[in-house]
Amino acid sequence: MLEKNILDKIAAFFKSLGTKKASGEPIDLGRPKHDFETEEKEVKIMRDAPMRLKATTSKVSERKPAKEESEPAVVSREKTVRKGPTIVAKVTPKKVYSADVEALRNQYSWRKLKVEKALPVAPLPEPFYFLTSDNQPVEASKFEISFVKELLSKAAEAGIENKFTFSLSNTMSVVVKYKGKLVGRVYLHGRKHRMTFKSAGKTITEDNLTLSECKKLITVWLGQIKQPA
Repeated sequence: MLEKNILDKIAAFFKSLGTKKASGEPIDLGRPKHDFETEEKEVKIMRDAPMRLKATTSKVSERKPAKEESEPAVVSREKTVRKGPTIVAKVTPKKVYSADVEALRNQYSWRKLKVEKALPVAPLPEPFYFLTSDNQPVEASKFEISFVKELLSKAAEAGIENKFTFSLSNTMSVVVKYKGKLVGRVYLHGRKHRMTFKSAGKTITEDNLTLSECKKLITVWLGQIKQPA
């Protein structure tokens, strides 16, 4: 039946060619149109119902986000830079002498005592011995040897011949004489030392001296030898 309808339409079409002009419209052969040629159909989309999960007895542990690492604090350069050892200059306070000794120091200045051409200095034998009052030899200490060497060296620079004699007193002080005359005494034991001087018929004692300070006061002795009062 369908084929007969198609044939009838084809025959009717050819018959109309003689009387009608071509319209350019497609011939309706009665075939069913495909889905893409028909009007758009509404398609209902069924959404699935949300799935409900049964709670389990075991608790799911939540993984907490790790704490962000804190940025290291900015440390000042003063703290990061390793400082070297701190060097502190040690200032030794100037020695203040007694009025009598200070007057002697001003009277016999080294600038006035020193000569242009120094005398030769004989080497001091080591070990060096002092004679006690009963003529017993006692070996000199390092400080005593150092002091005697300084005395002989300064005397040569002042143009004073080596006519010195040294002995040891009962109090362990070194007794210094020049040509048989007493010049003075020096005690060089312990941490603090002392020296004695003769001035205007009296004895002057200066205490709490270091070895270096005792050596500086040698000029007073040499001045009294070279320029007797």
